[in-house]
Amino acid sequence: MKPYAALLIAICNMLLTLGCATSSEPQPNAKALQQASEINTQLGIRYLQLGNLQQAVRKLGKALRQDAANADAHTTIGVVYEQLDKTDLAREHYRRAVELQPNNSEALNNYGRFLCKHGDYEGAERYFKRSADNVIYATPEKPLANAGICALQHGDAGRAEDFFLSALKRNPRYARALIKMAQLRFDSGHFLSARGYYQRYLAVAPQSPSSLWLGIRLEHELGDKDAVASYKLLLKQKFPDSTETRRLLEWEDDGKL
Repeated sequence: MKPYAALLIAICNMLLTLGCATSSEPQPNAKALQQASEINTQLGIRYLQLGNLQQAVRKLGKALRQDAANADAHTTIGVVYEQLDKTDLAREHYRRAVELQPNNSEALNNYGRFLCKHGDYEGAERYFKRSADNVIYATPEKPLANAGICALQHGDAGRAEDFFLSALKRNPRYARALIKMAQLRFDSGHFLSARGYYQRYLAVAPQSPSSLWLGIRLEHELGDKDAVASYKLLLKQKFPDSTETRRLLEWEDDGKL
């Protein structure tokens, strides 16, 4: 054997998992392809986080060519296609992810969120429940709160409240459910109860334009002028260009506050 041929074979033996092979060498095995698929999935996730959707599609597509049963790659490329407004492709990959891993709570939650967004409220609720019912899922409050938000979009405030309360039973400090409960109680005129949820929210999360706007109206109803003034000042200083600040200025002009 010629020296360069022996060297080539030796190198390829060391780098087999990277796909190098001579005509007589075996192709990468299934385990190596799965590992490569996982790496490309992580790269795709990173590109998604950076907002580089086209590169994310390329990496995730490669991951699925390496391992068509990679549920995480299906879920992530579903998210990317959703952001690219390719609804049919997103649906296809979300569905495939939950078919491959029926107990993958993140995949179930993502598919439920997608279905709710497109008006399938009953289907969405089923997937949210399946996600939350997984006993080994670390954050069941997430799909429960999503189910509550979906119920609100469907116009069912009572069912929404049930889901938010269920989320808070799982995690009493879950900010998303706390602020939603504060809003629901405010909307129904239960202002003291709303304040309780609002204060619990402030103990675990920073103020946002929407939470400050809720706080202003809530404390106005309860007659705490100092709290109203404090929240108004904070909204104007921290979020001067927000929709909520514009609404506040309109209310002040109209004498509502």
